[in-house]
Amino acid sequence: MTRIATVFVATGLQGSSVVNALLSDGTFTPRAVTTDASSDAAKALASRGCEVVEAKFDDKDAIERAVTGAECVFLVTLCWNDEVPEQIQGINVVEACERTGVKFIVFSTLPRLRDVSHGKYTRVPEFEDKASVQKYLETSPIPCASISPGSFMENVPRGFLNCPFEKTDAGYILNTHEPKGCVIIQTWIGRDMGSAVVALFTQYQTRLEEIDKQMFVLGSQRATTEEFAQGLARGLGKPVEVRRLGKTGDPAVDELYDATTEFDWFPEIDVPDKRLEALGVTVGTVEEFARTVLEKHL
Repeated sequence: MTRIATVFVATGLQGSSVVNALLSDGTFTPRAVTTDASSDAAKALASRGCEVVEAKFDDKDAIERAVTGAECVFLVTLCWNDEVPEQIQGINVVEACERTGVKFIVFSTLPRLRDVSHGKYTRVPEFEDKASVQKYLETSPIPCASISPGSFMENVPRGFLNCPFEKTDAGYILNTHEPKGCVIIQTWIGRDMGSAVVALFTQYQTRLEEIDKQMFVLGSQRATTEEFAQGLARGLGKPVEVRRLGKTGDPAVDELYDATTEFDWFPEIDVPDKRLEALGVTVGTVEEFARTVLEKHL
């Protein structure tokens, strides 16, 4: 009997990582959820053997069709969504999974910064919302796990927050809004989210005590901006200079950086997470990302 794993936001960076890993592993047939099955990205998934279905987070009937018959579900909720609040997105999917008999859910989460900072930092809604979805999921009778990534390494070639990665005659410049002393978990999402999710999907039945209602941290290392630049430099074979651009002007983003400079998100968890390593997950390094992804982009 075919085992189906439904992947939400399947054409996004996290969802596509999971789809790729599912196809490579072969245990589950991926059902890719997208808002537009006629898009080039969705057609590409279908050509690789995925079942592609359309669903929006405010369409409960479509969500239910997307998870019906699935054994496992990978859920990503979308922040900065003006149409459907992030908490409602998560509730709609979890409730549909309960109605249709889904056996296991993995959710991409973030920590609640007000808890991390003992109430000091409270104005980063995407962190608050994802933490609320995680809490709601953990009240469900469905076995589940959550994965918290750090800063996506892919943000470097994307020039995230108007921070281009610049080439110079001598090497490169890493532009950043990160304050000096900010220590961030670095995550190669495209490579590692999929392998972590597949490890949980394929072992939740046999190692449920290690997995159920656990929050795993996905990342290769905790690093200051300078340490991250050094890792990129080793991969590229050229020096990488850090240029700080100051505050972004966005209160939520600036507060996120301030909170991360002052507080460790997960002080009691090793990075890489030894619990993921015990499940067979090996994460990619900053140096390897620079050599195999960033250099091609440049």
